[in-house]
Amino acid sequence: MPSYLVETYLRSLTFALLAVASVLAPAACTSSSGEPPERTTRAEATPTTINQTISTTLPSATVHEFVSDRYGFRITLPAGWTATDAVVDWTGAQLEGLASPGWARFTDPVTNRTLIVAAARVAKGTQLGAWQAAMVRAAPAACSDSSSAQESTLGGEPALAWTADCSDGDAEKLAAVHGGLGYMMLFSSVTASDDAEDRRRVFESIRPSFRFTR
Repeated sequence: MPSYLVETYLRSLTFALLAVASVLAPAACTSSSGEPPERTTRAEATPTTINQTISTTLPSATVHEFVSDRYGFRITLPAGWTATDAVVDWTGAQLEGLASPGWARFTDPVTNRTLIVAAARVAKGTQLGAWQAAMVRAAPAACSDSSSAQESTLGGEPALAWTADCSDGDAEKLAAVHGGLGYMMLFSSVTASDDAEDRRRVFESIRPSFRFTR
């Protein structure tokens, strides 16, 4: 075959191969849906990333804070609890009923357990042990307080905690002294058959949130 025909044949073959390559190259870079694999991966990852961001930045709606103007404290309560501040000053002479207007009162509508807090003026130099003993004496006759108390804290102050068995429900009790006032906190159930372990767990989940505001 003459050399000029060989050259013509080779140029034609080269052009044909280039044309085939240009057609196959885009197909190799796309998926069956016609989208590049890399783009599809990013699109699929975006919703997950957004969901992760939302789940870690949304504020919690499980608690709310209450401030008692009368007794100078704030406390964080589980969602759904009702809260009422005291409307009269507590004398500290006796532990009155849960409905007494001298208590700042917080109630769980699901279990009907009630947390109450009050404070009364104490003599200068009153020690925590003496105040706790006075609160044991102030208990109603229907209640039998435990003979010993455990060390605890309330708003950063030393506190004493003990329990009481009452005919109309048992209770967790806590006493503290702060700023010339004797504080009393009581978490009561509505029945003597209440789950003591669960009641104590709820009480201890709330107590650390207590803070004095004056």
